Amino acid sequence: MPQDQNPNALFPAGTALVVGGSGGLGEAICRTLANQGSDVALTYNSSQDAAETVARAITDGGQRAAAFCMPLDDADAVKKIVDGIADQFGAIHTLVFTVGPDIGQPFVSEVTPEEWREVMVVEPVGYFNTVRAALPHLRASRGSVVAVTSAATIRYAPRDILSAAPKASVNILTSAIAREEGRNGVRANIVAPGFISAGLGQHLLDTVVSERERAAIERAAALRRIGTAAEVAEVVAFLASSKASLVTGQTIAADGGYTA
Repeated sequence: MPQDQNPNALFPAGTALVVGGSGGLGEAICRTLANQGSDVALTYNSSQDAAETVARAITDGGQRAAAFCMPLDDADAVKKIVDGIADQFGAIHTLVFTVGPDIGQPFVSEVTPEEWREVMVVEPVGYFNTVRAALPHLRASRGSVVAVTSAATIRYAPRDILSAAPKASVNILTSAIAREEGRNGVRANIVAPGFISAGLGQHLLDTVVSERERAAIERAAALRRIGTAAEVAEVVAFLASSKASLVTGQTIAADGGYTA
């Protein structure tokens, strides 16, 4: 039964647009949304093979899906791609922004101007460009925005400045959307993951985190463990769904109690 004819559907007709859907967390979000009945359009920067693999898996599972290369720093290109996605899928009911460039973990005193400029373009500028392009479609569908940022924007972790600072900007823009677009039926919320075993977190676990450091990471969370991408994806899907129809302007820290 089509989404717009199913009174029990969690999402309206159209697609979820997952920006950054080829990464470890992005893939989990795409799969979770699809498993709960949403079509999925996902974007990537350079990981074409990974993105197309995710899209094929979703299609094989019975939902529509497609992958798109989207240069986030090019506002005109972003608008053209987002408009094309809306045309292809009929509507965009959700924008999920889950982007994070490959970064190191320097102290603030070690960050170069070039590193700072790069992370500020990829996330704050990329998010603004995407939101600007998606808002007309979200107003039409009375849809929602879910920004996936970081628990470090709530409780700062040393040497996490290149991740936390740009994501803090994303948080503020998300709050602005919630306040200003609510009258148009658009909701906007934030999911702030803690350390998870996916993406950059998994890379750090595999390459530089010692057993002692891993134990310290686990102790920092009230639940005494590292979370998974699937657990965070469930929170994202909830906020995007009709189950969260009265929820907007909120931050949910999916961090095992790191910020408790």
